[in-house]
Amino acid sequence: MLKKILSRLSVGVIVTNAVRLVLILGFISSFYKGRELAMAFTIMAFIATFIPKILSKFDIHTGAEMQVVILLIIYGSLFLGEVRGFFAYLWWWDILLKGVAGLALGFIGLTVILALEEQELLDASPFMIITLSFALSFTLGALLEVIEFSLDNWFGFALQQIGTGIMAHDLIIDGVTALVVSAGGYLYKKRGGGNPMSGFIVRLMKGNPKLFRSEKHLESSSDKIKSIIQKGESSKLEFKSSLRTNLYTNVLDKNIEFAVLKTLSAYLNTDGGILIVGVSDKGEILGLDKDAFPNSDKLKLHFNNIIKEHIGTQFMPFINYELFDVDGKNVLKVECLPSANRVFLKENGQEEFYMRNGPSTMRLNGSALVDYISQRFN
Repeated sequence: MLKKILSRLSVGVIVTNAVRLVLILGFISSFYKGRELAMAFTIMAFIATFIPKILSKFDIHTGAEMQVVILLIIYGSLFLGEVRGFFAYLWWWDILLKGVAGLALGFIGLTVILALEEQELLDASPFMIITLSFALSFTLGALLEVIEFSLDNWFGFALQQIGTGIMAHDLIIDGVTALVVSAGGYLYKKRGGGNPMSGFIVRLMKGNPKLFRSEKHLESSSDKIKSIIQKGESSKLEFKSSLRTNLYTNVLDKNIEFAVLKTLSAYLNTDGGILIVGVSDKGEILGLDKDAFPNSDKLKLHFNNIIKEHIGTQFMPFINYELFDVDGKNVLKVECLPSANRVFLKENGQEEFYMRNGPSTMRLNGSALVDYISQRFN
């Protein structure tokens, strides 16, 4: 019984609940010792562990990365800062923590700006991009100082009397660290580098388009998908009604899932193409509700996993997918590029080879397979 319960719990849930338990014990200990500041930090940290859950109620999905960030903040500011009393006994600890926090804010600012650029929400030169990242990082640092100042005045804490003791000094530390990170980002950007840090931000933007995109853009995206659907199926465009559910029996069906994978592998083996899931053969928008995923993140994770399992991780760069809201229903658009290497679809220890022939997917074997591979890939 215990094993079944544990198997249903993710590592993130176990860790988060363990931290919550430690915070409760920390609050009790601080209460008996009369450490009001530690009590306040403990309460705020405890509330912070529920932020991802609260945001999910508003259809804002943050993913596991947000959990990690929150836990790191709790550990750094609470346990190393106040509960263990480092502020009180090590005069340089606050300066060190301010420097580390400044670097973190610098990377946050740089990551957000680069993610905005990557999602085509920002179009500027490398110099302007880094200038904006510095401004955002410094603003976050200043906001942190305002929060500390407010806590000191409202609750009688002494957050700004510890360490440097001067707000201007703390702002200088924030500015210097933001400048260092921004300068490094500028050099990286000038050399033509991409964005190695913004995967979480990009996924957050893609998973919550209504939060980051204007209504005009969303309508435009919806119209683009509609215009593609109106063209009808062809050698490079195919529709699937669902990802994993048989709409006639309303049960999960591996054959439905496998049909999607066959089309993708065929696209990879031929000239590429687009697959739209959640649309009937006649072009009717059905959505993906019947696939019964709890949220968009779970759907994308499942789709990502079955591609890795049945097609192969090495072919992931050739497959791009995104969810779109069309008339209030989610549809999955998958775009495949032609692969330079042959792609075999794996199932139950067997390998099958598919290619596109007009608007249909064909399985090849025997001499036909040998001839096609010789012609297409050599």
